[in-house]
Amino acid sequence: MDHRTPLLNTNKETTAIRRLFSRNHIKISTGIISTVIVIVCATAILTPMLILKHKNTPPPPLPASINLSDSTTVFSTNKLPMSGSTIDYRLMPYVGNGHVATVIFSDFIYMNGMFNGENGTSHRARIPSTLNWQFRINSSSSLYSLDVASGAFTEKLEDNQVRVERRIFASQEYTELLISYVIVTRLGSTGNPIIVPVEVNEQTTSVDFNLTVMSRDDKCVFLAGKTHEVENNRFQRDVLPLFVYYTPLPSNGLQLGAQEINHTYIFVTSLDTQQDRAKRSFDYASTERQPDQLWSAHVSRWNDVWSNGSIEIRGDDELQRQIYGAFYYILSSLPPLSTLSEHKQFYGLSPGTLSWGGMSGESYSGHSFWDMETWMYPPILFFYPTLAKEMLSYRIAMNNSAASNADLFGYEGWRFPWESAHTGVDVTPDCCPTGRLYEMHITGDIAFAARQYIAATKDQKWLISEMGGDLIYETAHFWASRAIYNPNRKQFEILMVLPPDEDAEPFKNNSAYTNAIASLSIELANQVSCITKKPVPQAWLNVSRNLYVPFDNVSQIHLEYENFDPKHTIIKQADVVLLGFPLMWPMSEQIRRNDLLTYAPLTRDDGPAMTWSMYGIGYIELNDFDSAEKYFRHSYEIYVRKPFNVWTETQQGVGAVNFITGAGGFLQAVLFGYGGIRLTLDELVIMPPKSLPNQSTNLIFHGLKYQGATLDLTTDGQMYQLYVRALNKDSQPLVYEHDQQHGILNVTDLLHFPVATRLSIHPATPICP
Repeated sequence: MDHRTPLLNTNKETTAIRRLFSRNHIKISTGIISTVIVIVCATAILTPMLILKHKNTPPPPLPASINLSDSTTVFSTNKLPMSGSTIDYRLMPYVGNGHVATVIFSDFIYMNGMFNGENGTSHRARIPSTLNWQFRINSSSSLYSLDVASGAFTEKLEDNQVRVERRIFASQEYTELLISYVIVTRLGSTGNPIIVPVEVNEQTTSVDFNLTVMSRDDKCVFLAGKTHEVENNRFQRDVLPLFVYYTPLPSNGLQLGAQEINHTYIFVTSLDTQQDRAKRSFDYASTERQPDQLWSAHVSRWNDVWSNGSIEIRGDDELQRQIYGAFYYILSSLPPLSTLSEHKQFYGLSPGTLSWGGMSGESYSGHSFWDMETWMYPPILFFYPTLAKEMLSYRIAMNNSAASNADLFGYEGWRFPWESAHTGVDVTPDCCPTGRLYEMHITGDIAFAARQYIAATKDQKWLISEMGGDLIYETAHFWASRAIYNPNRKQFEILMVLPPDEDAEPFKNNSAYTNAIASLSIELANQVSCITKKPVPQAWLNVSRNLYVPFDNVSQIHLEYENFDPKHTIIKQADVVLLGFPLMWPMSEQIRRNDLLTYAPLTRDDGPAMTWSMYGIGYIELNDFDSAEKYFRHSYEIYVRKPFNVWTETQQGVGAVNFITGAGGFLQAVLFGYGGIRLTLDELVIMPPKSLPNQSTNLIFHGLKYQGATLDLTTDGQMYQLYVRALNKDSQPLVYEHDQQHGILNVTDLLHFPVATRLSIHPATPICP
């Protein structure tokens, strides 16, 4: 290994800064429907097709998913959030499916991986919305509902003549599709036609695209275009194409004939980077399927999501709403568990979801940070490991950029950027150079997510043939090249970094969190080397086992960084406490307690939501359940805004929305705090505490996944039970151990134990014997 002195390291950083700026490398109503009109578009140039009518077809019913009579899955209001005289879109919900997403009634649709702008100006590209038109009736009653069980938004308006109901969803069946149903129902006698006026502000231009209306008739509008700029001309050959097919918007209003009781209109939008795919999905929704089939296929797939994994709270409906909402907002920015669409490369989770980020600075421009792996990833992994794998696939797909980024700074292996978008180069804006230059713990965060994935799945195929092993090895390679040896201390150091506590700007030496996660990264490469066949050099192991982690021997606490002063420093967010969880860095119970009691009071009152969830987990470990509940409530109550349970980044004002980083931290507090779950490479440990969150009486985890097993865990604060729902026949046996009990898990096994007692589950043989 190359042993660099601190001076040489500093010069190397200075040279990297110059290179960075000189090279192109910066960053439902009821009743019988008499007529259903499906508006179709064959191609942009074919002659118009006949309008299809379906007589006596009822509107598709609401699904029987998670007990929809339970209001915990439906967030409703009779008044939309307003900012002055206009809708406050920041607090509106969104619909999405991992490929496309839109905030309800907003001006823009966004697409996975669709970015415009060069380097640090790269941002998620704004696609003109086809769903932002409004009914203009003097409604005597109104209801707006987000149904997280079926991933749909419903608007119901009514006056003395007519009821109008609109349902909007991003199809899980074909992810290119955004679909809107409108059901117009007469409330009085027949004999006269009714026109429901609609205000349409149709846009076919965007500041991010060169868009052209290729064709338009009364059945279809076809737009095509390309973004203006490549993100980075080394890693992106050309600007990105966009193809949009959509049903013409109802500028002349929606009509009921003189003798019609009700009428259903269907508006279809299909978007993709490939014209044939966008066209094929539009035709499918327009001509090949009945309206109720489109809806039921979508709902069926959402049912599969919730039956595949969910968290149930009994005795506290408000907390249950928060849990469903947090999962929904994360899952809506991820690919479906199953879809008929072709597989597409996933481009990461942004703190503001897929539905925001249309300009520089707006909800972090749609960029991906450490938020994805550290905060959103763990609850997804435990219930939906295939989606966790998709999240890691984004980092693997960006490997060439990561290798170039390491080389740019004079190091080896893969160094992932602080902010990433389409190409994987660092797209941190010029306003924030410290993140770009020094906040490199993200590379360790990604490796730690890989550690969790292997621990949960033991996916050898991913390690060997899907570049998972390369991800683990090359991140370790980076840390081994990044550390320098201090002969006075006789230990290795990592200098000039910015820790998770961003108030430590511009940089510090020997961040405890950074050094710990770097060590774990190198050790992981060694621990899976028998599978990857990538032996780790002894020099790397010397680094990992001799990295300096700052520690105060007098107060017996870890120091956030070298020369940190705990008596006169305020920190932004959770940092050192992350050593205890999620890193589970070796330390005594007393040191864990000291770290928590020291750093919790030092944290800014306006710190981000996910910080308080980590303190909640820590206080549960200390059996201080009053403090735990205080921090747990603090992690969501002041960040989630009614009526649609939209997450905001800040307590005062709004900040980034919909802030699923906070949602991920909140779910971790439920899963790892009150669930008492811990995952290591060797075992799954379950030890629920003698406490339940808030007013709840039971906490149930449906569909926990561990190395081929599907498990249901229930705790009531006194006893907990584990039910083995399913076992993968191809997986090796799983052994359980509790006190003097042990055995092999079998399907339908039901184990009962007192809370606060330890159950260990592990494979019969370790990953690398």
